[in-house]
Amino acid sequence: MPDSVTQGQFKRFLKRNQFVSKGKKNNLYFGMLDGKPRAVVFHYHKDNDIIPTGTLSAIARSLELSKTELIDRIKVR
Repeated sequence: MPDSVTQGQFKRFLKRNQFVSKGKKNNLYFGMLDGKPRAVVFHYHKDNDIIPTGTLSAIARSLELSKTELIDRIKVR
């Protein structure tokens, strides 16, 4: 799947962009992206679990990015 992203890849993307978790369950992450404050809900389970395409689209919308742009940013090495 060319547009598949694992939960581990997304978690590393959040860490690379200095997103921090807030709240009791640590599912809500806050950070700055492109100079704007952003918030995203992310339920982490296992590193190798693939994020479903609909969930990835919802995450991209919450970060105000297109899905393909988000995938490109996640897969930057």
